[in-house]
Amino acid sequence: MTGRHGRKVVCALLAGGGIALAMPGFSFGLLVFVVLVPFLSLLAEGNGFLTGITVGIAFFLVDLRWLFTLYRFTPLIIPGLLLLIVYLSLYFALFGGLIRWSRRRWGPDWGLLLLSPIVFTLLEILRSHGPLGMGFSSLYQSLYQHPLLIQIVSVAGPWTLTAAIVFTNTAFYLALRKKKVLYLIMGLGMIGFLLSFSLVPLPPAKSSLTVAIISSDVPQEIKLDGRNLLPLLDDYIALGKEAAAGAPDLIVFPESILPGYILRDDRLFQEFTHLAQEAHSFVLFGTGDIRSGKIYNSVVLLSSEGKIIDIYDMVRPVPFGETIPCRDLLERIGLKRFIASFLPQELSRGEEFFPIGGIIGTPICFESTFPGPTRAFTKGGATLLVTVTNDAWFIKSSEMNAHFANAVFRAVETRRYVIQAANGGISGVIDHRGKIVAETIGERIVRADVSHVEGQSIYTQLGDLPLYIFFAIAGFATVMWQEIRRRRN
Repeated sequence: MTGRHGRKVVCALLAGGGIALAMPGFSFGLLVFVVLVPFLSLLAEGNGFLTGITVGIAFFLVDLRWLFTLYRFTPLIIPGLLLLIVYLSLYFALFGGLIRWSRRRWGPDWGLLLLSPIVFTLLEILRSHGPLGMGFSSLYQSLYQHPLLIQIVSVAGPWTLTAAIVFTNTAFYLALRKKKVLYLIMGLGMIGFLLSFSLVPLPPAKSSLTVAIISSDVPQEIKLDGRNLLPLLDDYIALGKEAAAGAPDLIVFPESILPGYILRDDRLFQEFTHLAQEAHSFVLFGTGDIRSGKIYNSVVLLSSEGKIIDIYDMVRPVPFGETIPCRDLLERIGLKRFIASFLPQELSRGEEFFPIGGIIGTPICFESTFPGPTRAFTKGGATLLVTVTNDAWFIKSSEMNAHFANAVFRAVETRRYVIQAANGGISGVIDHRGKIVAETIGERIVRADVSHVEGQSIYTQLGDLPLYIFFAIAGFATVMWQEIRRRRN
């Protein structure tokens, strides 16, 4: 009995690791249409909750392996990350428990085919919300390199793609279990349905502009040391002048490029105003800012005359990196000194998502991993999206791929060109179809032509509401039908 239980645990761990192989950072994205089949097979017997949490632990350990690069700053990060992985795995456990319960009550047939995508997707959406919410490790991100398969997200959002993926996996699982060609046809039909959205006409691109994106590769340890302020300033201004040589309309720097407050230090600020004036270009850069004793993570847009056009402050900071969730509660239970040593002062939040200059939406780093901020920017009038980020925290790990994958989906969801300027990550351009136009890693200049796109996609206008309505109708109909069948039997 013990050996059998051990084999089940090993199979669950392998199943979770297998799901992670389809995610960004590996080259097996198309496997996402079959990687859930072993997980669904394991749920045919045994404890669904325990199976789910085991699969989840293996999945998140592999997919979020890049988080463990933070150990070099403090060993305390390791137990914290392990607790985070256990927490995230509870969503897989809930999925396993609910699916196992439904199979016992109604049988493993049509109910499973509809309930699996509904339950899995709703749980994936749920774990992206709340104080511990994160936008990484969503199943839909596996297809970021396959634009023909992801166009549905401009109509019904990214989690519709997750639902379609889970439906396909479930259909293939049932085809194997029941040995019925009908289920195989349904799974292949769903893939064909996704492809059909590539025929949807695109909104016309309007005026174009030439951008020069500064991709840098400053290690985080150097970036955090204030003694490196002036050498880093020299390096970035040199890159800026190199970018200006091509006479771009817009020069874009990454997030928080210097260990100082550029807007509050005349020495620093004048260098960027002179760059804008000499290049006759708009200049956009990320910087920390301090106002009334509060610290903000900000994006600044300068005119070609070197004047400040607009400043956007980050609205959704990184949990435990820029803010401590439930800080007041943790301090009341005696952890005040520990929290102060970990993060003495939190970032203050900006008031709202708004496009700077009225036309450029600027999600900062973590914000770009969620569809909500870019929807808000676009609804507010943004015709172009620019993400500034600092991925040097994770020293060229798979986080770079995971972060850039999100930029692809933000482009398709909103039908906007997306520019990403990264330090220690992937910088590049994605067009409004989700095609990667340019990308690079390291210290260099990325030049590209981008277009302003007007109009709003269906997803920008309605968000996830159509998906929730469909889930409500399909879920209710499935439960009622299964209950009628159960009572007849």
